[in-house]
Amino acid sequence: MGRSIQELLIFNSFLQNTSDSIVIKEYFANERGEFIGGKIVCASDTKARHYGLDMDNIRGHTDFDLLPRGQAEKAFQDDIWVMKNRKPIKDIRETITHKNGEIVNISVTKFPWFLPGGEIVGVMCIARDITIRERAKQKTHDLVEFLKQEILTPLIPMYQNDLRNSKSGKAVQTIILRLRRKLKEVL
Repeated sequence: MGRSIQELLIFNSFLQNTSDSIVIKEYFANERGEFIGGKIVCASDTKARHYGLDMDNIRGHTDFDLLPRGQAEKAFQDDIWVMKNRKPIKDIRETITHKNGEIVNISVTKFPWFLPGGEIVGVMCIARDITIRERAKQKTHDLVEFLKQEILTPLIPMYQNDLRNSKSGKAVQTIILRLRRKLKEVL
């Protein structure tokens, strides 16, 4: 098997099995130098499934075919920026809506697709679903706020007013200091 065929088979296997949403979009420069197009030439199975498609029939679609108008416009503007500036954007946090109505948080990285001669012909995009991570972060924040409000805040006046010089006051003081330290670690 030749190297080129082997590389294509590896790439195809990667696109079939990755959990990331990967897409390669092709653009053309018109006579005024503006980028037009944005048709998908290649996408991961994960990307296609989000829109009720498969890897073959997602080809030729644009973000405007798949996303709500506002989200498609944002994706298009990001693509144009990447191509005009010839620079990637990395780990941009966005919210998108899948065909089934599911709203997910994603981390997006986009970079220009260059031909060997340096001409830009499109954009490559990798999006990772970070919904679970974002929910966990919010739950942690909520727990910290609960601990501050419901435990730490009532303990401090109790210690200051009633317990400062008692044996139990020393224990409460230790608890307050440990709790403050732990809360600082989490935040």
